[in-house]
Amino acid sequence: MTERLILLGVGTCQLEPGRATSAVLLELDDLRLVYDFGRGTADRLASLDLRQDDVESIVLSHYHPDHVSDLVPYLHAASHSRTDPRSRDLHIYGPPGLDDVVGRLLGLFGPGSLVVEERFTVHLEVVESGTLAIGPHRFEYRHLPPAGNHGLKLARGGRSYALTGDSDFHREEIDFLSGVDLAIFDSGHLSEDQIVELAVASRAKRMICSHIYEPLDEVALNARASARGYTGEIRIGHDLMELGLSG
Repeated sequence: MTERLILLGVGTCQLEPGRATSAVLLELDDLRLVYDFGRGTADRLASLDLRQDDVESIVLSHYHPDHVSDLVPYLHAASHSRTDPRSRDLHIYGPPGLDDVVGRLLGLFGPGSLVVEERFTVHLEVVESGTLAIGPHRFEYRHLPPAGNHGLKLARGGRSYALTGDSDFHREEIDFLSGVDLAIFDSGHLSEDQIVELAVASRAKRMICSHIYEPLDEVALNARASARGYTGEIRIGHDLMELGLSG
């Protein structure tokens, strides 16, 4: 398996043609993980020809609808699809409140409507800020204010990768992204001045704007950051953007 990150969507709660809400697929040699699962995520996975059993783990940053709502169609298909029913257990990780949130989603249409327990089991695993272990892999799972959001960070092959979910501009975010090789970050809750400041202060080598509310000028952002001594790169993310985990 090619080790890569794919931006499944870079959108927000806004309804925009051709854009799903922000979610990231992480593919390692022995793990496929989806970080956040809002509107459009299930369709994006299908567009990549990924079957139900190809995805083993889902990590939720927090519980806003645009980060969890596509669990409903995804699990419904997992149980009742005639062409791709799920046969492997699914692990969902999230901050405190996970049992309540996912439990209410699973019970929304009545008992057993979304998950046929005889076929597979959904394992809910609550994670506090700190280390998240998935198989042999260790991730940093850190609380980032103000919405109960949690960022996810991975070290791989001497390089580091960070995903912020939702996050305002604050010292915790600067620290979380400090020196990383690749950051996929929420740009929608930041002003352009704050995006530039985040790049300059964190010194992240590549920064990919996601969770985008309004159009951003990539050339202008890089020029302003460079003028302040930033030597990395800021890019505007787009749905299905692919990023390798090396080089």
